[in-house]
Amino acid sequence: MKNKTGVRFACAVLAASMFGMGALAQSLPRTGFTQNGQLDPTRGIADPVLESSLHKPLPEEYIWTAGATPNDNARHDKKEHAAKPYFFRHEFSVATVPAEATLYLAGPGSVKVWLNGKMAGHAESDSSSPLSMHVFAMPVEKLLRSGQNTIAVEATRGNGVSGAGQALVVKLLPLTPWVNEANAAPLMMSDGSWKASTEAASDWQKASFKDADWQPAHSFGGIESSIEFFQRNSDAGLYNWPGYDGISNFLAHLKIPAQKIIAQYPGQGQFTHLDAITSADSGADEVEVKLPASVLTDTEAPSLFLDFGKELVGRVEIVSNSDSPATVTLQMGESEAEALHEPYLGVDQLTIPAHGTAYGPKSAFRYVKLRFVGGGPNLRFKAIHVDDIYYPVKYAGSFESSDPMLNRIWETGAYTAHLCMQDDIWDASKRDRARWMGDTDVSGRVIEDVFGDKPLMEDTLNRLMGPAPIESHVNGIPGYSSFWFTEVADYYRHTGSKEFLESEHARLVQLLNYVDGEFDARGVFANTRKQWLYVDWSPDLNGDTPETRRATTLEFIRAYREAVWLLRQLGDNANADKYQARAAAIEAGTQKYLLDPATGTYGLRWQTNAAAVISGAAGPQQYGAIWNHVLSNVGHVKYNALIITPYYNYYVIRAMAEMNHRKDALAWIRQYWGGMIDEGATSFWEGYDPSWYKGNFHAALQADDGSGYFVSLAHGWSSGPTAWLMEQVLGIQPTGPGFSTVNIRPDLADLSWAKGAEPTPQGLLKVDVRRDASKTSVTVDVPEGVVAKVAVPVTSAKSQVLVNGKEQKAVAAEGGARMIVTLDSAGHYKLGSK
Repeated sequence: MKNKTGVRFACAVLAASMFGMGALAQSLPRTGFTQNGQLDPTRGIADPVLESSLHKPLPEEYIWTAGATPNDNARHDKKEHAAKPYFFRHEFSVATVPAEATLYLAGPGSVKVWLNGKMAGHAESDSSSPLSMHVFAMPVEKLLRSGQNTIAVEATRGNGVSGAGQALVVKLLPLTPWVNEANAAPLMMSDGSWKASTEAASDWQKASFKDADWQPAHSFGGIESSIEFFQRNSDAGLYNWPGYDGISNFLAHLKIPAQKIIAQYPGQGQFTHLDAITSADSGADEVEVKLPASVLTDTEAPSLFLDFGKELVGRVEIVSNSDSPATVTLQMGESEAEALHEPYLGVDQLTIPAHGTAYGPKSAFRYVKLRFVGGGPNLRFKAIHVDDIYYPVKYAGSFESSDPMLNRIWETGAYTAHLCMQDDIWDASKRDRARWMGDTDVSGRVIEDVFGDKPLMEDTLNRLMGPAPIESHVNGIPGYSSFWFTEVADYYRHTGSKEFLESEHARLVQLLNYVDGEFDARGVFANTRKQWLYVDWSPDLNGDTPETRRATTLEFIRAYREAVWLLRQLGDNANADKYQARAAAIEAGTQKYLLDPATGTYGLRWQTNAAAVISGAAGPQQYGAIWNHVLSNVGHVKYNALIITPYYNYYVIRAMAEMNHRKDALAWIRQYWGGMIDEGATSFWEGYDPSWYKGNFHAALQADDGSGYFVSLAHGWSSGPTAWLMEQVLGIQPTGPGFSTVNIRPDLADLSWAKGAEPTPQGLLKVDVRRDASKTSVTVDVPEGVVAKVAVPVTSAKSQVLVNGKEQKAVAAEGGARMIVTLDSAGHYKLGSK
């Protein structure tokens, strides 16, 4: 460990000194916002360039031995199977042997290959590389023959590909290695016609071997045929597979130039026209790089360090206009320090063909270091930019207020959620690039409030539940099962998508039945199946502890209530009655066994008490105790050992609002999420605390029971304030399916005005609230088919409510502090009081 750490540190110091920057993480913050206050570079694009218009999915298929199943790696002891060889054979015909031919293989940890009985080569993955899959390339033109050919492959298990367990993909191209010509048809590729075996007789690799007894290989389909193949970075190593994109056809592309060249190091080479890198002009001069030799060491090679101005999701694209290939190494990072010291996907090598294009791996990043280590002597590049990959969706929702920081927080949260809308809704686009239900319970609300998206939301929620019969928790985490119910209910209130809800009905009931088995006779979550429990990345709130059991119990009270509401929407009153009784029994159990009678709280943890408040387990009679003993401390603890992530902080600010402490919640939003922006964030981070070390902020971030550069700087679960500002300041909270009914309770707290809009299936619902002296006016635009109950602030219970200048019947609420007016027809309404 000491040696490895020492090498890493020495490399970091060398890199910094080469660039003349001793403290890269301390560089001047750049917010990424444009002059109009927008952050998302894809916002407002009317005609997106879709992947489906650019790329035809590759036909070569992932294969393995017969009987292979999805997620095969999870079903086997990896150590037991790591060294075990698996055997594959295939016969193919070549009309004429080409002058050049390259065999590409990927998937296994190591391979040995024979062509026509002769060894073509062997290769092994670099076990120190963070990439889970590597591409092996072997020149084989000398072993091919006209007519019939036989290939034999011995493969050992690698890390597999997401959704397909272990896999092997093979392609033979009539080209030199790493050259990618779109019109070059493969001479052979892997598919279901291959033969496979877990055992092999002697001479199995010879062309004369009779493999009639071998089974057909199991095919998982084309390597770009399933959304599952693009999850979890499992395909990141395929960036240099000829022709591979690995991008869902519904995603779009945008070319984004670097905003700044932070540093350039010419080494023993020379740069010309570097200003073209930061130019959006396609007719700009070409970047030129002169190299003194065809192969250079790292210290000899010229290098560039680029800042793209904000967090992006995509891949580096390099377009060559050189007469010879170029070799470049690539390091990406969400922060400067990550890119230089410890890039999450490592140092990746690209070969850019002469007059061709090469791409780096897909990831989330802002900074890129390029080192030109081979080729030349004269290299020319038409473009060095980011191919930004994004989900084309309209910003329908909006928020603006008298506080510029809150406006930036809203915009940053919306952008963070959008960055995580990729091949389904992910937790993050660097790590894990996967569906997680807890994350989606937060980011899903932002997506509904801002984008009103349905296809990606429904696909994500459906896949998170998994196929029937339901025999496990969502993501294998009991608390995440609870969040599936809460997010589906919130989604249904926003969209009214009855067809989707009906498609989930049977499995919804199955999951409820499965969850039921986790509670003891007291109505308390007992973890009867001995699952790994998770509430938050905080001491005693992950793993099976009394605190995680208590908080998980409280999460399920809200889940059961939302499930009951969904069942009644489906007309399933029998199950609704059953689980309504269960919810009551669990609530009674929490009051009797989990409530601290001495303090009237659910312990001293912010997370647990927030869960109690928003679930309804803690009623108004307990708010005073919870506030005084626990949540009044929010924002006032300088050094908090009991850390809380941005994820659960969303539930904390929701609980604060529920207890009518919205002004305190706004102060915490400014301190916490505003603190990230003050530190240069252009998207919200997976973990944060205002007291953490600032000298190298990224290395100090904590999440996932660790700290360091692996922590994501764009995490969907951190986007909660965007939804909160619409729910609590504008006060928009749908109560019926598809906004058929909605409560609007605007609360300016310490603001002088706020306005915004929320997408509904019938159109935009708009709210504009202003404070003038002691009075507050509310303007509402109600779409057709929406019945809105507006809680208007008044000075006394005797106040009269005016709607468009006329007195309107209203019902007193909140001890006379508000009057509720029902607007049951579409229109533009100005509400006030006298």
